[in-house]
Amino acid sequence: MNEIKNTSKIDLSRSSCRGAFNSKKMPTEALRSYCVSVRLNVEELQILEVKRGSYKKGEWLRMASLQKIPPIIPAINLNAWKALSEISQKLNRIALHIDSKSKDSKLTHTELFAVNRQLAELRQNLLSADIWSNPDEGNAEDQTW
Repeated sequence: MNEIKNTSKIDLSRSSCRGAFNSKKMPTEALRSYCVSVRLNVEELQILEVKRGSYKKGEWLRMASLQKIPPIIPAINLNAWKALSEISQKLNRIALHIDSKSKDSKLTHTELFAVNRQLAELRQNLLSADIWSNPDEGNAEDQTW
């Protein structure tokens, strides 16, 4: 049986390997000329439809068989994004104010309080954001021996 080639060199692009008219053609061994059929039941097809996203079914199955599935990027939590961007703007304004002060002047209690308040608000928003609530640890479970 032939050895399996290194899959890191396999082209997974959506573009055709056949080349354009009057252009350099791909080597014949690089062309995808073999077709493999697969039959799925309704449940399996629904799973495939969800997982493939914007990719064609065959294209996604090829990537899956070569273990080259692109990572799934989760949706942005808009509420957390807005809160963090507002805090970021406030901290930038405070930093500009502090930077504009002369080198000899010390920070006032009001300035320190404002920085402390904004950092506490940032910390609270980071801790309460949904971005940390769904860790994907695979099949990790606590074992009691």
